[in-house]
Amino acid sequence: MNASFVRCTLATLFFAGTLGVAHAAPLTFNFTFDDPASTAQAVGSITFEDSLLLNPGTNDFVLPNPAVLALNVTVSGSASGNGTFTLADFNEVVFDTFGGTLDFGSQLVGQPTSGGSWGTPDGNSGDFNLFSGTMKGPSRYPAPPSAPTGAIAPDGVFYFTLGANGGAGEPMELVGMGVTGGATAPATLPIDRGAWFALAGLLVLVGLLAFRRRAVGH
Repeated sequence: MNASFVRCTLATLFFAGTLGVAHAAPLTFNFTFDDPASTAQAVGSITFEDSLLLNPGTNDFVLPNPAVLALNVTVSGSASGNGTFTLADFNEVVFDTFGGTLDFGSQLVGQPTSGGSWGTPDGNSGDFNLFSGTMKGPSRYPAPPSAPTGAIAPDGVFYFTLGANGGAGEPMELVGMGVTGGATAPATLPIDRGAWFALAGLLVLVGLLAFRRRAVGH
């Protein structure tokens, strides 16, 4: 077989594999929930596996889940429920774009969806929330939470609204969410890694057929 063709094919396979690996990468967002009626605030970050995060789409991740790699949130200024909480303190994460394709390289709050602006707590503009109590499922906010005792992790109480102290404390609304450092999200390939390898295999097959025809011709 022609040596230059072999080198070209190997380079194609290497390039395809490199693109596939680059596509699977963690995507970290910083977020802030704030209660306009008090000093309560929840600040933190969440890291998703970008290849498992639908955009557009409704993501409802029951934890632990390979789509959620890390989570930390610090509640401060609350009458009760202050503290720092991690992934182990939560059992569900919801990230819903409500039909909109969000630009992960920009501030998410305020971006358009199929309803209102993302971040609007009206049930028609998507959702982002953390749940530390019982898993919510499709009907996420059917009733007010019961009052817990002691300082426990915050819990989602309404769309884009995180309640301090297991949901019984101050309701804090999402006011900001964006990729760490404001960097653009990893590029999405027009086709996935499997398709790249299939294309490379097709190139190899075409090369073999061409080589065979040349051999028969001689």
